[in-house]
Amino acid sequence: MEEKLLALLERLAQAERALLTREAHRLGLIATQAHLLLHLAERPQGVVDLAALFALTPATVSEALAALERKGLLQRVRDQEDLRRWTLKPTERGRALAETLRRYAKPLQRALDAVEDPEGLLLGLMALLAALVRQGVMTETGLCLTCRHLRREEGFFCALLQIPLAPLDLRLACLDHAPA
Repeated sequence: MEEKLLALLERLAQAERALLTREAHRLGLIATQAHLLLHLAERPQGVVDLAALFALTPATVSEALAALERKGLLQRVRDQEDLRRWTLKPTERGRALAETLRRYAKPLQRALDAVEDPEGLLLGLMALLAALVRQGVMTETGLCLTCRHLRREEGFFCALLQIPLAPLDLRLACLDHAPA
């Protein structure tokens, strides 16, 4: 069963990447630029963090980000916590392009409509990602399941915000995340 699951995950990743690449090219970007822009639209970060997150070299990330800056899609903002560092975030034009770029996932969204237990699938995939983060395979992204504020008593509860969370409320990239 594990072999089949791994093969399915690989095929799904290939399908997602092919859809993103196609839409990125249509919009004048390469896939790496599109991936970075989509991520930065959700969570502004610096080069080193992005390189670790996407398992790329800092040079590769810097080159892609420089291209996005030249296109007027990104801007550098000094990190207020560490004035030696810069954070990259989309410009207004970059946010608009990221919004257009998101439609690449429409075929996947339609396919998900046929899944019998989408909540179970969501929780299972989040648990898989959390396990990979704990093993050090993936870098921390702000996933609720790896946050010290998450409590699991009769469901999910955020101790920081003092609110119960439904599975759909669990985040993949929370700005208030604190690693467990």
